[in-house]
Amino acid sequence: IENVVTSFAPRPKKAWWQSENGVEQVSIQLDLEAEFHFTHLIMTFKTFRPAAMLVERSADFGHTWRVYRYFAYDCAASFPHVPHGPPRRIDDVVCESRYSDIEPSTEGEVIYRVLDPAIPIRDPYSPAIQSDGLITHPRLNLDWEQEGWNLQGRASGKLQFWGSYPLLCQGCCSALVGFCCGNAEPCPRTSRLCTATCVGADPPQLRAAQPGHMQPRACEPNHAQAWANTVCGLWCHMPCGGAVPAGCDCNEHSRRCHFDMAVFLATGNTSGGVCDGCQHNTMGRRCHLCKPFYYKDPTKDLRDPAVCRACDCDPEGSLDGGLCDGADDPARGLIAGQCRCKEHVAGPRCDRCKPGFFGLSADNPQGCRRCQCDPRGTVADGSRCDPVSGECFCKRLVTGRSCSQCLPEHWGLSHDLPGCRPCDCDVGGARNNLCAMGTGQCQCRSHVIGRQCEQVETGFYR
Repeated sequence: IENVVTSFAPRPKKAWWQSENGVEQVSIQLDLEAEFHFTHLIMTFKTFRPAAMLVERSADFGHTWRVYRYFAYDCAASFPHVPHGPPRRIDDVVCESRYSDIEPSTEGEVIYRVLDPAIPIRDPYSPAIQSDGLITHPRLNLDWEQEGWNLQGRASGKLQFWGSYPLLCQGCCSALVGFCCGNAEPCPRTSRLCTATCVGADPPQLRAAQPGHMQPRACEPNHAQAWANTVCGLWCHMPCGGAVPAGCDCNEHSRRCHFDMAVFLATGNTSGGVCDGCQHNTMGRRCHLCKPFYYKDPTKDLRDPAVCRACDCDPEGSLDGGLCDGADDPARGLIAGQCRCKEHVAGPRCDRCKPGFFGLSADNPQGCRRCQCDPRGTVADGSRCDPVSGECFCKRLVTGRSCSQCLPEHWGLSHDLPGCRPCDCDVGGARNNLCAMGTGQCQCRSHVIGRQCEQVETGFYR
């Protein structure tokens, strides 16, 4: 394909194709040089998506063409002769608008599936369904550009070109259909069909097979499913019996996968491939998720060996022993690498107690304990304490772990600024300058009375 801006690299967003400047009607056509069973197409645009486009295919090497699906921002204006809305049957040719909005201005996708999981199929192995996916040439026709902004952010009438990141067009060589899926007959061999041996070929050889390079051989009895699960490698991932194999995308974290009927049914009969032995701390059916205690680095491509980074959460203060959000998901409020703190814990790593709490501990399900401070004797709002020891911050004339006692020779704990007041005992009438903290009563000498011991008892004189 022409106009590739940079060489294709392991990271798909580092390379893109763009159309010729000023040309509004553009076609992207792939010559597969063989019959394939097409499963789905994903196109991610670097620029705005086209206001109108269509996906079509040829099953006879370009002699005739048939439209799969129309896409338009305004279906009635762009394709007035085509029915609008979602398809009701697999072979319906309709116009849809969900992939033609002006937003987003970049990385907007256009997705087409031959077997839409939203449409129930009575018999996915019928000849009609199988022939609907047969393809030799896929083609995309882009037309009518979106009104909007150019790549430099300057207002303009129309974009002058389209830009697309690497295109994903997935399917399977038609020679594999019925080849080792319950069919004991040799594969049909023509100059345009990929062929491979039934037993003994390894996945790299199979994927690299070219017309005439490998001789077909009859399937050995009772080896059909074993071959599909092992030799097929990353190819056979639909149930046997005439089904269409579909590629198993492990995002370059595994080279082995198998067919799982439960997964096949759960995906709406589109793919039952499950990757085996995911590496680089990945997991999931397609090795597309990070293992627990790892998260997807948003700056790296999913296929990067270092895409999954270890969580950096304090196990004492975070939930589930240090588990972090595995990937960005705004709908669920998830942020890749974000730690989830216990109720009374804060900080990016969940490594400190919230104000008003102390004593971070892994044994505490809430993480920290609440400060036990007397509001009358503590500074500020009276709710904070040392986050490690739990000692409260006392006023000038107050003491104690919880700031609930007056300093010696003081009494009357209150909300006053100093917290307590002096005992101020009479020098002559009191034994010392100590008084009761609650009442302020000094320790009087014999026959002396009064709070401060400043009065002589009746019947005595000084």
